[in-house]
Amino acid sequence: MGESLDFAVLGPLVVRRAGAVLDMGRRRQRLLLIRLLLAEGHAVDPETLCEELWPQPSGRAPGGAMASLHAHVSKVRAILEPRHLRGRRSFEVLVTEPLGYALHIPPDSRDTVRFERDLAQARRSMDRGRSSRVVEETERALEMWRGAALADAAPYLFATPEAARLEELLQTARELRTTALLLDGQTQKAVDAARELTTQHPLRETGWDLLLRALYLAGRHPEALQRYTDLCRHLSDELGLEPGPSLRALHHGILRHDLPPLRSTDAANTTGTATALAGSRGSGRPAGVAAGRPRRDGSRRRTAGRRGPRCHAVRAEHRCDTVRCEEKSGRGRRQEQVSTGCTSGAVAR
Repeated sequence: MGESLDFAVLGPLVVRRAGAVLDMGRRRQRLLLIRLLLAEGHAVDPETLCEELWPQPSGRAPGGAMASLHAHVSKVRAILEPRHLRGRRSFEVLVTEPLGYALHIPPDSRDTVRFERDLAQARRSMDRGRSSRVVEETERALEMWRGAALADAAPYLFATPEAARLEELLQTARELRTTALLLDGQTQKAVDAARELTTQHPLRETGWDLLLRALYLAGRHPEALQRYTDLCRHLSDELGLEPGPSLRALHHGILRHDLPPLRSTDAANTTGTATALAGSRGSGRPAGVAAGRPRRDGSRRRTAGRRGPRCHAVRAEHRCDTVRCEEKSGRGRRQEQVSTGCTSGAVAR
């Protein structure tokens, strides 16, 4: 059942057999394989595949799409199926079922499964207060990323929800690693990691919280205060907004040399974009609710995150979805105001 195959989609598609990279051929063949990987072993009917791989404004696939689909299926099979089965028209990897085409491969052959497994293990280690293990496990998970998730299928609607979900998981892994670095006393590495977070996602509260804390714990109090002032000015000038309550509380804590506790438990078990913008319009997906995995027909279901904080979804102008989270109280503090926890939302499975 494709035991020797490995599928990597945390970046451009790469398929290996026994460590050797396979040439998956033309773009449409790669898209077909990605779409079937997203179905996670469920069959996808040919009509859906034609509509999604040959999208048209009318919603109907162009004439000849079905014949092209069957040709691409044959070519993908010629690459993936074991040699001893190809001549017998017997297939064990890309199979035909009553409902359509399906990939029969072990879950661990997908890098997305391995990434989520390592991230889940890191969350459990954080719950147990094993910050050094969290650093190791998140770094192992982050090493799997080679670029944007599902990069080959970026313009296609069928890949958009899963790509967004994976990118949110990536950001959560980075935030969890940065938190663990702080708790493990690796302050300078935490400063560097948090600065990268704020550069990549300047409207996400978690990165700014971690950066200000890391600067403070590194003895760079004036710089921490200056970064907060810069953030306030940017939000006010560009969006007409102000930092959220948790960042304001952190700012006051820096002024008083009495930081609010850094919590990890909520961040390890919830999901959503946790940013600090207040006073904007609209609504978005609550932080405790994550976009689910694809159904057989390509639709998605939502699943509730565990132990999620109370969140108010708001949307800034410039089409930026943000969430202000009012977290529950965390654990007791440990040395230098750092307790076993972290702020903001993370990710559900």
